[in-house]
Amino acid sequence: MKELLKRNKRILYIASFLYIVGLILGVTFYNILPSLSQHSAEDITVFGYFTHNFSANLFLIFSMFTFGILTSILLLLNGFLVGLSSLQSLTDHGNDLLYILTALVPHGIFEVPAMILSGALGFKLLDFVYMKIRGIHFSKKQFFKEFLYFVLFIFLLTLLAAVTEAIITPYLLNKLALGGSHVY
Repeated sequence: MKELLKRNKRILYIASFLYIVGLILGVTFYNILPSLSQHSAEDITVFGYFTHNFSANLFLIFSMFTFGILTSILLLLNGFLVGLSSLQSLTDHGNDLLYILTALVPHGIFEVPAMILSGALGFKLLDFVYMKIRGIHFSKKQFFKEFLYFVLFIFLLTLLAAVTEAIITPYLLNKLALGGSHVY
């Protein structure tokens, strides 16, 4: 795994950078944009969260055929929406930082890396072409092997995020609501 990440650090850095820039823009401009529509997440199942997020990840992965253009836009947009919705949620819940952290962090520790890895895969074809132009040998077999490994890892991260978001996060938020400011 360590070697895989090392070989792909360039595209991982680019994907992380774009996501973070989008996040910062979302936080910066949250107060000048209209409030996000509020919808209840109470009835969403593990399968619902998983299919929504994995579909978004697959779309990001297969944006590789735009050679990074659509990938860049989607990473910026996803980061922007996370930043925007985080601050909007904070103001909607009376600046209760513990509530927001409880609502976002448990599943976010799986969902955000899955999104960034998906974005990195969105740059993988461009990186493959770049390496070929520079004369760096990288076999198609290795390309597909790494691609499949990343997709499997993204699948697992997205599944963990869905289970956490549908089951664990509501439990923690309920405990928080019942027990005041403490999560047990």
